[in-house]
Amino acid sequence: MSALKPILSKKTDKELLFYINNIDKHTDEAVQLALAELQLRNVELPETITSDITGKLNVRTIQTLQGKEEVWTENIDEYLEAPECYTKTAVYTFSILFSVLLGAYMLAVNCKATGRRMWPVALFGVLYTLSLPFVLGFIKLDSIGFGYVANSVVTLVMYELFWNSELERDFKCRAKPILIPLIIGIIIAIFIFIRIVILKNK
Repeated sequence: MSALKPILSKKTDKELLFYINNIDKHTDEAVQLALAELQLRNVELPETITSDITGKLNVRTIQTLQGKEEVWTENIDEYLEAPECYTKTAVYTFSILFSVLLGAYMLAVNCKATGRRMWPVALFGVLYTLSLPFVLGFIKLDSIGFGYVANSVVTLVMYELFWNSELERDFKCRAKPILIPLIIGIIIAIFIFIRIVILKNK
């Protein structure tokens, strides 16, 4: 049994009402227990109080997880059922800073989450990554700056081909955590740094 339950059971109706009317000042558990205690006492409450509190708690949970002040909350139930996808900003950033292949992986994960085919975007990322060194060698250019420019252009093309073309531009989804791409990106950055050091020492 929760340690809060016996504590809240000793509070007055007015004190319990303060919990459910000031959700931002209390934990989810405290609010839910206060509501349950009020209902147990048959205190008169609005008919929609349960759904209202649940919705507000869900909004707070989403805001906490995403670290944002504003999130899509037009329909909280629809939001919670929406697929998790990497945001366009995340895909662009990781593709440009680290690798188009990493961006292609993230976009492929998005495609899978929304029931689209993964292999076209994955193949696109692999072919670009494999061909880039040959292209740079052919034009006798090995510049990190040029690589960033190329990544930026290719990322825009990739997103247009494999995301915007298949989904509505206002398609709604939940933001997927970027921890795994971040770890992969750091590993890629380390390899790039080592390569630069080796080339400079030659």
